[in-house]
This record gives sequence, structure tokens and C-alpha cells, in this order.
Amino acid sequence: MNINKIKRIILQDSERRKMIAIEKHYYENDNIIKSKGILPSDTDPMRNADNRISHNFHQLITDEKVAYMFTNPVLFDLGDKKINKQITEILGDDFKSESAYLCTNATNSKVGWLHYWIDDDDNSFQYATVETEQCIPVFNGNLKKKLIGFYRYYPIIEEDISGRNKEYVVFEFWDSTHCEKYKFKGNLTGTGLAYMPNDYDEFDHELGEVPFIEFKNNRNMISDLKKYKDLIDIYDKVVSGYANDLEDIQQLIYILENYGGEDLKEFLGDLKRYKAIKTESTASGAKGGVSTLQIEIPVEARNSILDILKKQIYESGQALQQDNENFGNASGVALKFFYRKLELKAGLTQTEFEKGFSKLIRAIMKFLNIADWKTKTIIQTWTRNMISNDLENAQIANESKANETISDETIAKNHPWVENLEQELEKLKKQKEERQKKQQEIFNSAGGFEDNHNNEGNQE
Repeated sequence: MNINKIKRIILQDSERRKMIAIEKHYYENDNIIKSKGILPSDTDPMRNADNRISHNFHQLITDEKVAYMFTNPVLFDLGDKKINKQITEILGDDFKSESAYLCTNATNSKVGWLHYWIDDDDNSFQYATVETEQCIPVFNGNLKKKLIGFYRYYPIIEEDISGRNKEYVVFEFWDSTHCEKYKFKGNLTGTGLAYMPNDYDEFDHELGEVPFIEFKNNRNMISDLKKYKDLIDIYDKVVSGYANDLEDIQQLIYILENYGGEDLKEFLGDLKRYKAIKTESTASGAKGGVSTLQIEIPVEARNSILDILKKQIYESGQALQQDNENFGNASGVALKFFYRKLELKAGLTQTEFEKGFSKLIRAIMKFLNIADWKTKTIIQTWTRNMISNDLENAQIANESKANETISDETIAKNHPWVENLEQELEKLKKQKEERQKKQQEIFNSAGGFEDNHNNEGNQE
């Protein structure tokens, strides 16, 4: 690639990086109130306190969605137990964690990206989430966009010969066959990136496509924070202002008229020692006096706007209604109604994530040399982490099993306690075999059919 083009790509991408940084700051409870505060620019003698109180609404709403969708891992069924087992082994123990982190990235930054590769050391299939701010996809111009290239750049810190830390930027360009890797001296905020030609690297890969998978937050690629950021900012300002008022209210400003003393120090000393001060009358007859100026706090108005803002934040964020204690013994229908807004939001994210997971599974099947990896049907089972009426669910499962309306496998697949379907089916099979063996042992110890028949003949 042209070096000047690479520098131009990095510099022109600063606005996108800035927006992603803001969204991540809100997730980390480092809202804009922390840097700006609410004090006016002009000096106000009544305003000395400068509290900057940030609220973690965005983190709570994001984690609620992520836990709702990915506490129970997504299950994949390809219609072949052997292939299912191979897929599960390759996905490994990190799959649930990576899925949750992908969802967090997509929620904060509109889209999450997963990179996969073949490890040279042991020829194993590997995958990991890449930070969104590092990623710039290159699509073709068709209506059904196809990923034809990928830019990834990121800062690193390394020690130079003298042992001092130096900042560098690594830039990678990926396509369907190879990767080019460039290194620059400098950082992402500066314009003086210096190319280091001796550190250039290039290598081929045999994945057959650009090894990055897109996971959108929703089809329109809108971050969840955008829906309620303004509401959080107002909430932070109101609470911070309230705290400032409570701190400033302890301060009184004395208004002196025709004070008879010489200076303010004498005034405060007389007030403290004698609980009184002396004033004078002017020649024109104006009398002296002392009055105070104090801040008034509109408590009811503040409490009212805070309640309205909090409710609207959760409403706009399609989050669960807070502080609701009316679902102690609710039925399944009532509980589903309670989750309706969160389910709508999660459903839109799931629609996009299903496409990404299918691409990941097909990449794994290709790695395993499965002949029909392009066309094989992939069934995904998603289990929500939600409050449920266990008694009602147990009754539904028992009735379905007793009436033989659905198979044991379907019951196990949709059971919220099942994380690995294949393992659960093996346990059920083993449990059934042990039960039959025990019953046979009991039957044999009682004499069985043959002994009973002989006993009856002897009696005759």
C-alpha cells in the first residue's frame, strides 16, 4: 500500500475513534460531566462547590442486555453429532465470554468484529474479538455488501535501545489471500507518523476470505447509548447541581450597611465574641444594618425531574422496569410482558449476530474439511437469561413428556439449564441405561420369569 494513503486513513478516522471513545467512557462511568462540570464560566461568589457526579446507567443497561442474551451460550446443531462435538471443542471454553464481549462492543460501538486465524504452532483454529476502534472494513459496491479488504491499526509501546518507552502505530491490511503489516513511529493523535521500512512484514494465509466477521448491534448500526445519552447528561447535571447547592448552602454572605468597624476581620471577631456588631447612622439619616444572602434549593422540583429522567432513561434504553416488586409469583405470560422491551432490543441484535455466528461456524467447518460446509444447515438455539416461573415450566415439560408431544431431545435443547446439548443427551442415555440395569438386577434377584415358572411346575 501507499504510505501516504495509510497516514491519510489513520488521520481521517479520528472522528470515528473519538465517538467510540465517548461511548466506552460512558460504559466505564466516565461521563462528560467529569470533564466539563456545571459551573458557569464567570466567577459566582455564591458558587464554590464543583461536584461532578457521573451515573452508570449505560453500563447497567448494557450489561443487562448482554447477560440476558449470553449468560447461556448459543448452541449449534448441524444434524451430525460428530460434527457438533468437533465444533464445540474448537469453540472451547472462551466462546461464551467472547460472545458477551462482542455484544458489549457492538452495543457501545455500533458493531463488533471477530478475527479468526490458523495457529502456526499447532495448526489449531483460533478466534478473538478485536476492538472496534481498530477496525475499518472495505466492502464492494454491491447491494449485498461483500467484505473484500480490512484495515486494522493499533498503538503499541516498546522499549528502544536505551530502555525508554516509545510509541508506535501498527497498520495491517488484510484481503482474502494475504496480510501486509506496516509500522510507524508516533501515535494516533499526532500528524508526524514516521514509516519504519525495516519492520515491514507480509505473509499469505489459506483461509480463502477476509478473516474478519461483522457483528452489528442492529441493522441500522446505531449504538444503544445514542438513544438516551442526552437524558443521562441532564441527570448528571441535576444531581451534581443538587450536591453543589447542599455544599454551598452552608455558606452565608453578609450584607453590611453603614458598619461601624474598620474591616471585615473586626466584624467577624465581634460577631463571634459578642454575638453582636455595631452599626452607625449616616448624616442623611440612613441607618446601618446586617442581612444575609443564602441559596434556596427547590427540592420538590429536583426530585420530580430526577424521577422523570430515570424513568425515561430506562424507557428509551428499552431496559427492564426498575424497582418493580409486583412479579413475585407471576405467570409465564406476565413475566414475558415484563421483558417485552428488552426482548425487542435483544431480538434485533440476535438477528444480526446469527449471521455472524453462521459465518464463524462455516469457517470452522471449512477448517475441518467438511465437504458441504457452504450449504450445510446450521440451527442456532438461543436461551434467554430471564426470571421464570419454574413450577409452570416444569409442568409444561412434564405434560409434553407424558403426552409424547415432543421428543426428549427437544425438551433438553430448550431447557434453560442445558448449556451443552450433546453432553446432556449422553447423560440422559447413561441415566436410562443405569435405570434399566438396576431394574433388571432387581427383577433377577426376585427369580425372574424362568424361576417363577419352575416354581409353579414344582407346585403342581
